[in-house]
Amino acid sequence: MRTRIHHVVLTPGATGEAHIPFIDDAEVHIDGSRIAYAGESRFAPPFAAEETIDGSGCLCMPGLINLHTHTPMSFLRSAGADLVLDDWLHKAIFPLERQWDANRIRTATDLGCMEMLRFGTTAFNDMYFYTDVIATAVLQNGMRALLGHGIVDFDGSCKDMAEGVAMAEKWHHAADDRIRFSLAPHSEGATTEVLLRKVAQTAKRMGLVVHTHVSETDFDLQGSLTRRGLTPPAYLESLGLLDGPVIAAHCVWFNDADIDIFRKHGATVAHNPISNLKLASGVAPVAKMLKAGVNVAIGTDGVASNNDLNLWEELKLMPMLQKGVTLDPVVVSPMQTLAAATVVGAKAMGYADLGLLREGYLADLILLDLNTAHMTPATDLESNLIYAAQGGDVRLTMVNGKVLYRDGAFTTLNREAILADARDGAREMQRRLAAEAK
Repeated sequence: MRTRIHHVVLTPGATGEAHIPFIDDAEVHIDGSRIAYAGESRFAPPFAAEETIDGSGCLCMPGLINLHTHTPMSFLRSAGADLVLDDWLHKAIFPLERQWDANRIRTATDLGCMEMLRFGTTAFNDMYFYTDVIATAVLQNGMRALLGHGIVDFDGSCKDMAEGVAMAEKWHHAADDRIRFSLAPHSEGATTEVLLRKVAQTAKRMGLVVHTHVSETDFDLQGSLTRRGLTPPAYLESLGLLDGPVIAAHCVWFNDADIDIFRKHGATVAHNPISNLKLASGVAPVAKMLKAGVNVAIGTDGVASNNDLNLWEELKLMPMLQKGVTLDPVVVSPMQTLAAATVVGAKAMGYADLGLLREGYLADLILLDLNTAHMTPATDLESNLIYAAQGGDVRLTMVNGKVLYRDGAFTTLNREAILADARDGAREMQRRLAAEAK
């Protein structure tokens, strides 16, 4: 498919300059899954498009990348609200998760993907179980995803790892490379040393990213210090787990030495500000991380600890939290924030040709409506993009050169059927849980 998008304001994305660049009266040419041209209309080469999209009044920009979530937890929205973390997990989340089956996982995945597409997220990094079902959903709905089977190990048997490896062997680089797989040990506290060493060795052999939770809470930090005499980053480093590509979710309780370990190894932090606030986990020292040269991307976490998959909320909160904590209004720039939501996440997922709108890059992009009250006036579009734009402003979402969402309609997902199935499925899970409690 050859597609031309014209009459747009264009930003190629977080290009590394001091400020986010914008081009008025621009257009984008897409040939198959790749961008053939992105720039000023007056310099555009001739292009025989099969479809032309008029983007008048819109900003064309890279799609957002959610670097840490648990997509099927869309069924667990609002579960355990306002509980402390231990009660949230053991009294609300774990009992509900015992009610899963493949059909519910599929509907919950479709629901989560539908929400992400509506809000302009084109790619996501996920850790959960039933990953064969999740991968099949992604195959059919057209999104881009890095998936991992969550691995726990409390006895050194490493038996939970087999499914993660099998799913990676089956799905890694599937669907025209839209689907990739990671190895996903849950955390330091939910695994053993033998498991993590095995993960490090297997990930290196298979060329896989490792995705894990790191220092999410003070409880995690203190537990690691008690068990190992090391902080979680220092422990992971001692096992060689940081020698390959790593995506580490949360990283709230980091000291300066932890930050330096991540800088040295090139690990990527998946910052989840709303989840960390909702669960009272704390505020990650993102400003320090960025200053030190650590890769920082952003994620929503699962909706049970966030309530939605609207990455624009994280985009706004990431710099604002750091300003409030440091009392420095310039501590995190719009450019750094946009990079966290796009190109940094793309690189962490292993894509060197994603997260920017430039020739040869993958055509994952969105159109954002600029003709709204909250985006007017646009005297400073850079500031508006970070602090005023909302998920509901997304008019079009394209992945791999295919339009998956446009003006309220989804091309690969049946909105009404998914919503109906989600309501019924979630109610049935609650009914079963109530019956168990009697």
